[in-house]
Amino acid sequence: MNDDQKKKKNKKKNAIQSRIRMAILIFALIGVLIVCVIYALTGSTREGVGRVTRIGATLSQNVSPFGDSVIFYDGTTLHCVAATGGNEWSYQIGTNADYDATEKRIVAWSGNDLYILNNRGRLIYNNKMSDTVQFASAGDEYVAVFVGEADNGVVSVINSSGQIVDNITVSNQTLLDIGFFMASTANNTQPTELMWMLGLNTTGTVLSTELQTFQPGKLSTGKSSIGEHIAYSIYDDNGTLNVVTTRQILHYSYRALEASSPTLIYGYTVEDVSRSGNTVYQLLVPAQEQSEGISIANVRLVYGGIDRVIHLPSACIAAKLGTKSVYG
Repeated sequence: MNDDQKKKKNKKKNAIQSRIRMAILIFALIGVLIVCVIYALTGSTREGVGRVTRIGATLSQNVSPFGDSVIFYDGTTLHCVAATGGNEWSYQIGTNADYDATEKRIVAWSGNDLYILNNRGRLIYNNKMSDTVQFASAGDEYVAVFVGEADNGVVSVINSSGQIVDNITVSNQTLLDIGFFMASTANNTQPTELMWMLGLNTTGTVLSTELQTFQPGKLSTGKSSIGEHIAYSIYDDNGTLNVVTTRQILHYSYRALEASSPTLIYGYTVEDVSRSGNTVYQLLVPAQEQSEGISIANVRLVYGGIDRVIHLPSACIAAKLGTKSVYG
């Protein structure tokens, strides 16, 4: 090999080494940037990360947050596990069961059997219902349970004393979901717990989604047709029901009347909702990116009339709201 060939080889080698050093430097700068962003958003570094605790459950065991703890169903028993990993309580509910929970109470069902527990795992109500329990929903003061067939059954509303205050017949529609929300009414300026029901009307030539609202013990307070829009989420925003469809968020009063113009979200889906005081934060991610598994590069944060687009420092596969941050 002559001197010219050696020089060319050395230049090529030096160029490759320079590129490698530059790549390492870029990755290091990105790492520093991510740490700085986390510090800026959370006001902490290492302390903000916390520590990982094994709770002895898998995702297939229906794991849910429960205040500062976690609850899960292992196939026969409902367990509540503390943040430290220790078991706080367990309650056997049988096989093929399911549950719903708020921070105050848990409703669980298996076949015809219905169980209501308080947040300490103590049984406060147990009954064998007249038919198979399809699903149930827990509120702070009430529990709603749907028994029968999907398009022909009864929704029973049970208060905190274990009394059935309503039996609502479901017919000519497929019941999709039930839930509770807080709102002031014409007869009560103080927020009270109300109930909503979402169903699919099957009587016409075109399927139509219907929203109904109720004041437990006083029956219906309103009814509205959402039309052909497919709703996949409903949540409370200071007394307003936000109904999320594939194109927009519809806003309804406790009487199921439109409270304001819809919020257009076409191309996005609501990924997470979080409340801080009286402000409700809604995190939206691009629908195409979510369904196709493509990395998420930006998200929308909607709150208090503000609609912000946040460009993430690096792409991610999922996003959630923290207390002061958006996590990806």
